[in-house]
Amino acid sequence: MEVQIGSRVGSPHEHNQAGKQLAIWTENDISLNFHLKKVKQQSMPPAYIKKLLRIPAWGWGVLSGLAIGFGSQAENTGFFWLFALFPLFLLFDRFSSFSLKKKVTQTFLTCYGVGAIGATISAPYMIHSINVFGHLPWGVAVFITFFVFGLEAGLTFFVLFGIPTLVIKRIDGWDIPVRLFYFLLLEPFYPKFFPWSLGGLTFSEVSWIAQTADLVGSWGLGLYAAGCNFLLLMVWRQKTNPSHAQKKLGLHLTKLFSLLLILGIVYGGWRGTQLQAQILEGEFLQIAAIQPNFSLQQLASNPDLAFSKRKRNIRSLLQDSKQALAKFPNNSKIPKLVVWPESVYPFPFFKDQQGRRFVENFAREEQSSILLSTIDWENTEDGDQQIYGISVLIGEDGKVKGRYNKIYLMPFGEFIPGAEIFPAYHRWIKNMVPMISEFTAGKEYTVYQIANNLRFSGAICFDAFSSEIFRNMVRNGAELIVNLSNLAWFGKTNASAHMELMNRWHAIENRVPFLYISNNGETMFLNPMGVKMSKSLDLFVQGSLSETIPLQRHYSFFREHKEWLQGGVLILLLLTAILGQWQGKIFTRPNRN
Repeated sequence: MEVQIGSRVGSPHEHNQAGKQLAIWTENDISLNFHLKKVKQQSMPPAYIKKLLRIPAWGWGVLSGLAIGFGSQAENTGFFWLFALFPLFLLFDRFSSFSLKKKVTQTFLTCYGVGAIGATISAPYMIHSINVFGHLPWGVAVFITFFVFGLEAGLTFFVLFGIPTLVIKRIDGWDIPVRLFYFLLLEPFYPKFFPWSLGGLTFSEVSWIAQTADLVGSWGLGLYAAGCNFLLLMVWRQKTNPSHAQKKLGLHLTKLFSLLLILGIVYGGWRGTQLQAQILEGEFLQIAAIQPNFSLQQLASNPDLAFSKRKRNIRSLLQDSKQALAKFPNNSKIPKLVVWPESVYPFPFFKDQQGRRFVENFAREEQSSILLSTIDWENTEDGDQQIYGISVLIGEDGKVKGRYNKIYLMPFGEFIPGAEIFPAYHRWIKNMVPMISEFTAGKEYTVYQIANNLRFSGAICFDAFSSEIFRNMVRNGAELIVNLSNLAWFGKTNASAHMELMNRWHAIENRVPFLYISNNGETMFLNPMGVKMSKSLDLFVQGSLSETIPLQRHYSFFREHKEWLQGGVLILLLLTAILGQWQGKIFTRPNRN
């Protein structure tokens, strides 16, 4: 008997062998199809990811801008920064396949748009100030905030986060630690008009993480804030385009991030407990902090938006001070200090002798030192005039004990950036805002000294934007920092909350007590842990705080060795860049053929 298979004739034995082979082929084919189907299913993103992928690019940009804006309110919303940059990072990934020219353009415009949205939401104080005291319509104030302040914010995002994506050509996971360390290295050096710390904004209300700032600074806490955004980016890549190499690297980075977070929590808890036991140690000083709530009605386009009708007057100021001093025990041997905030003393102290005598006589009568803020000026050899914002300490004997010239000047409020380079632009700004001031920056980190060798510094308002000013004051011996401010220009907005946030971080970073005192609020004392030592005075309320506080200075690694930290970040950036190029070829464009 013969069996025909196809065109071939064979024996029954051959037929059986052919049937077995056909069964094997069929089984293998089914297995292969199943395997291919399984691989295809694994490479396909989940349904919810598919829906998110349909969101247009501008939608991601708006989402990031909104999260940044709300996260910068400085009022219990800092957690938004844990994911606010993630949509922006997704857009950078979308641009990775573009030509360099298109990539630069798209990256910059995206950063500008995100920054403009975030700036407008987070800075209502800018809109208020431009509208009420710049005498410009509200719509124009919003326009200026959106495009000018937005440009500054957009440039910040472009430099700190966008530029690395232009250099890194391959995104396979190794780019993430390189981008993170690049941000950490550059962030404290980058010249921003409003140098917010990403870590400070995010963790301002998280006390057990905040205490870590004396080790790495609020700047260093950006490792956690930016790191969380980058980890979200890693997870997104895994969901949309999974690979074994990225999954393995992502697992290692997650473990490392978790370990660093645990170490930060443990250190912060231990450090906070340690300082809590020492919080009342040191030499004591009785401080009468006066919040007179004097008005700026005469300068406002709409007096009702100045929120105060009390006219500035030296006799009113002295009367407020006398009442605050009366709250201290009689015949106390503890030295006394009266503090007046910025812009409430109505005379140029060194140029008006009559006004100066009021202060000197009061100091002698009350046996109290007085710290005040005023202005002074000098004529140069060229015939120009240099104007300074200053703080002055008058001793209990009525004599001047020292003077500090304000170092950090507010752009477009106290000086015009680029005025010397572009004189035509300088004249245009002066014509647009004729009330704009032009001050000269100081250079000395002055420390005052009063009875019992008590040492403190009197910084002024936006000096709070510079961590270096306070750091150097404490390194020069200050055991208390006083920040003399006047935020009446910004109305009932979040400007005071931002100042409180920054001063709180300076207190923790330098481990000294702080007095943040403002003409219209919110005046408060902060201990070296950044915690309020007493009640605070609300916005646009007349009042005073009379407190006896210990002057103290605890050890801070960040204060003493900040340069070491920055050097360490530079080394980590170089190592991760070298390792990333070796393992992932991140600086080499992949072959797409």
